Amino acid sequence: MDQAISDAAHAAPVERLRAGELAVRLEQDINSGVLVMGAWLKQVDLEAQYNCTRIDLRQALDRLVEKGLVCQIANRGYRVQEIDAARMAEIRQVRAILEIAAAEQVMAAIDEAGLAALQEAAARFEDTVLHGTVVAQEAANALFHTRMLEHCPNRELVGLIFDLRRRIPLAATRQHNTGMLLRRAAQDHFAIIELLRSQDLPALSVLMRQHVIADLAPGPEDRAP
Repeated sequence: MDQAISDAAHAAPVERLRAGELAVRLEQDINSGVLVMGAWLKQVDLEAQYNCTRIDLRQALDRLVEKGLVCQIANRGYRVQEIDAARMAEIRQVRAILEIAAAEQVMAAIDEAGLAALQEAAARFEDTVLHGTVVAQEAANALFHTRMLEHCPNRELVGLIFDLRRRIPLAATRQHNTGMLLRRAAQDHFAIIELLRSQDLPALSVLMRQHVIADLAPGPEDRAP
């Protein structure tokens, strides 16, 4: 018994999450739906759940407030930001403007090797649409856009685009991702590659706008019966 107590006393303490890591974990759990939209974030519960200090937790939550994923209400605390269709539309409208600007720079910089990498990413996304899980689809879609934006020399522009993408939790977009919309997105990826190859900026601008905001206004064939 004494030996067990001695061993426990000398055991290495479990490492606590610091603010930066904690913010990433919280963001992941908001995106996945573990922390649901509108849920109150009780700090005493989160300290135990994520093994963190109150100071690091508040710093992490404040970072997510800046990103728009969490809101702070005076005298009540923090809660996961709720996002309605109107706000989603506004975010995507801004994203469309920025992604069109980025696409122009990508068109001027990308080479055949870059286009081949994009083709591979597009094929991977198409395969997940046909055979993969929701998580695999999201990862493959993110890969395509990441590989495309790797060729945009304006990294501030790229940072703004990804910041806006993160403002809409994946758990919220899943509600709109019907099979028809996912197949259309897969087709868009291949069309984007061909327009980059042919240097058709006007057509690419139109397609990028449609691609970013398409799931805001699905056609009749996309709606559940």
